[in-house]
Amino acid sequence: MNKSELLQKVAALATECHKLACELDIGDERTEMFEIYGVLHNLGRSGYATQVGRRMNPLLASCDEDDEDDD
Repeated sequence: MNKSELLQKVAALATECHKLACELDIGDERTEMFEIYGVLHNLGRSGYATQVGRRMNPLLASCDEDDEDDD
């Protein structure tokens, strides 16, 4: 399996999560499914994994001075 194939599988899983979320009644389960969809959808974006890695690593986050405008 290569990167492209893996990203296609992630996109397909995101689509399935979105479909399921749309079918669920309004509530916590539906909200969680939309959140999972959002994460999976964003994983396919170029550079997203790098952004998340930097923000979750406190040592790298303290070095990002140019991200102050993102708030």
